[in-house]
Amino acid sequence: MIASVIIPTYNRPEAIRRCLDALALQALPSGSFEVIVVDDGSTRPLSLDPKAWAHAFPLTLIRQENSGPAGARDRGAREARGEMLALTDDDCLPTPGWLPAFVAASRQHPKALLGGTTFNGLPENIGAEASQFILDLVYEHFNRGEDCYFFASNNIACPREAYWECGGFDAGFPWAAAEDRDFCDRWRMQQRPLRKVKDALLEHRHGQGLWQFLRMHYRYGRGAYLYQLKRRERQSGTMQEDLGFHARLVSLLRRRMAGRPLAYNLSIGIRLLGWQVANACGFFREAIGRRLGC
Repeated sequence: MIASVIIPTYNRPEAIRRCLDALALQALPSGSFEVIVVDDGSTRPLSLDPKAWAHAFPLTLIRQENSGPAGARDRGAREARGEMLALTDDDCLPTPGWLPAFVAASRQHPKALLGGTTFNGLPENIGAEASQFILDLVYEHFNRGEDCYFFASNNIACPREAYWECGGFDAGFPWAAAEDRDFCDRWRMQQRPLRKVKDALLEHRHGQGLWQFLRMHYRYGRGAYLYQLKRRERQSGTMQEDLGFHARLVSLLRRRMAGRPLAYNLSIGIRLLGWQVANACGFFREAIGRRLGC
């Protein structure tokens, strides 16, 4: 088995089926990879018929009590048989060359954590556009040159053995928030490389209204505080690296927004302001809450 694709899911039955349909189109021989879906305590238990995708890959469905995506990924990884683990999310559509690109890159960089290229599949949704805009800014700042710093967990791959040697994902992160930053930080601590794989293309389809967008980044702020707390405990770094990103944000924005329509820039700009405020509120809420024990 070349690879195991692991997908945590929660209350998105139609989205996970679309994701599996996309994986069935991978440009790899039938049966050369497996897919493991971990239903992380959905309100209505997920039902999938493995026969629907048996022509392309064996499918394993696991159900567990809700623990968050970090714990769900680890649960899937424990069942994996592939030499390489490829991770994505239920709101993503891997292009046909996604997994082949990771497989090829893993042969060239057998000890690396690999990160693919993600693009927004809902350009008409300004919340999804803003989220992609933020990810692009983060990658532009942190992943300059060959040696990278961070990859989002919906588009990564690595050797299965290295995944566990690094400790897997930390189930102490109860939300989809900063658990991937924590994983990358521990990966770097072990002097392991992170390499970009631009041909591992993945379509992200996460539509968001304004309130959903703000709530998500509030949650990210809470996760960011927990991440900084864990970094301090293991002495793997400080907030200075993150503050460097925010200090450079204006110049990054100016370059990214150059030549775009004014209406687009205003819509994105409003959400980027909301991103900063919501993130800060979540960060300080988590900091105060932990000190007060609530």
